[in-house]
Amino acid sequence: MKLSPVKIIGLVVAALVVIAIGVAVLRTAPGDSSTKTAATGTVYTCSMHPQVRLPRPGKCPICSMPLIPTKTAAPAPTAAAAKGPDVFTCSMHPQIRLPNAGKCPLCSMALTPTRGHSGSGTNATARLELSEAALAMAAVETAPITRRQLTHEIRAVGKVQYNETGLAIINTRVDGYVERLYVDFTGVEVRAGDHLVDIYSPDLVVAQQELLIALENRANTNLIASVRKKLELWGLTTAQIDDLVKEKKVSDRVTLYSPIKGTVTEKMIFKRSAVKAGDMLYRLANLDSVWVYLDIYESELAWVQYGQTVEVVAEAYPNEAFAGRIWFINPVLNEETRTVKVVINISNLEQKLKPGMFVSSVVRVQVLADGRPAPTGVAGKFSCPMHPLVLQPLGGACPVCQMDLVRIPSPASAFACPMHPAVAQPTAGKCPLCKMALKQPDPAVAAKPGETNFLVLAVPVSAVLDSGLRKLAFIERARGEYEPVELRVGPRTGGYYPVLGGLQEGDRVAVRGNFLLDSQLQIQGLPSLLYAEGQTGSMGHQHGGAAAPAPKTAARATGHEGHAAPPPAKEAKH
Repeated sequence: MKLSPVKIIGLVVAALVVIAIGVAVLRTAPGDSSTKTAATGTVYTCSMHPQVRLPRPGKCPICSMPLIPTKTAAPAPTAAAAKGPDVFTCSMHPQIRLPNAGKCPLCSMALTPTRGHSGSGTNATARLELSEAALAMAAVETAPITRRQLTHEIRAVGKVQYNETGLAIINTRVDGYVERLYVDFTGVEVRAGDHLVDIYSPDLVVAQQELLIALENRANTNLIASVRKKLELWGLTTAQIDDLVKEKKVSDRVTLYSPIKGTVTEKMIFKRSAVKAGDMLYRLANLDSVWVYLDIYESELAWVQYGQTVEVVAEAYPNEAFAGRIWFINPVLNEETRTVKVVINISNLEQKLKPGMFVSSVVRVQVLADGRPAPTGVAGKFSCPMHPLVLQPLGGACPVCQMDLVRIPSPASAFACPMHPAVAQPTAGKCPLCKMALKQPDPAVAAKPGETNFLVLAVPVSAVLDSGLRKLAFIERARGEYEPVELRVGPRTGGYYPVLGGLQEGDRVAVRGNFLLDSQLQIQGLPSLLYAEGQTGSMGHQHGGAAAPAPKTAARATGHEGHAAPPPAKEAKH
């Protein structure tokens, strides 16, 4: 049968179409050459789009970046069986996990195949495995967890004030008139016993005459003692009264003397002025020691203890540090500044520090192995609850108020609060701040009798990922294999955190590239910093509550599969 030219052309076109369809089917069929190559040989992938995997070098069809070679070993049958069948996810929205290929319903990007996971439950361990190429691109660095001495620094600002125990007021106890001023301007420094002012008082003249008359008439001894006592109460010294008895001469002027050494800070009288009983004449302040009031924020308050040494630097002397001790912690918090006033007592014999000066200070607190502040050196001594400046090695009565001195407990042997290390007492009980049960130091990290253990298990700050609610670190279990662990750490001390739980001595943790490791976990839908239970895909409508959490198991990563932590998927609406 002879075919017409038109039919011949039609048959040729149909044959070409059939051949083209066959080639396309072969290229997309499972088990094709590219897939086999990716399973057993070298494949070429894009560092920005790891879903692109081609058998030959070239450029990425998405971003035109040069493809890089990587070797992929064939997985063992047992591992493949454990990982389960392929699922398809979106590199920008890893919560999308579908059983079939297609496009992301959120951003319309092509879904990337990945292995499913057969593990379930929240107790499984999430591990991340990186190939050599991905490891090089991520530039992951690790460091071992060791014990070291840590010092927590508290920096605060304050102001120099008078030592309140060294203030005195000179007043008159009788009515009179100022005849002479020996101290006639403020700022003059006086010593104990220096004369200040001469006062003429008719009442004092009469009282002196009464004493002389009683002595001349040899009056009752009680009467003489009563008159002498009245003169003492009106401001005359014992020496002045003895001179009166010896000379038997009434003085029309009475001299008032300074009771302490100090500087005249206020003068309220003038020559020839009249004064009444109780009027204040001078105000004196002893500047041989001054107080510095520091503002300590409430977040640092747990590290501040009675008796700690403090270094103070004034703006007037930037190259000189003044040493002092914390003698009092105000029990009231300022609600406006959220700070607590702490009193530092500083020796000021050279009087370089002036009341009103602004200062900056540093409190260095040694950290114990269990994360608590170290003893201050005053533990075991005795102090007065009303006068904390009184510090004695033995018990007894306070020399100021005669109260019984109280023994200062030792933090090393006391019961302390895990949340407020400064709260310590010799007996068990509950924390007055958070009502938690007080605990004794851990015997595993406690020092030997007579010693203090300052070696703290510490993790570098760069190794800790902090979301505000939880902290993570990545432990290197093997070359390219990392496992996230949740940490319990104490307050930051310089470039380290004291480890309270989650890590052991000798563990190697990632100190660089840990953000990329966490992003890989998020892409795989595994538990990560922001998603403690992992992420599960959701498609279509959800009416029965939240989807089950993604199981925790090992996941193989070959490159950067995302650039930021993705937001959780929004629930679809009708």
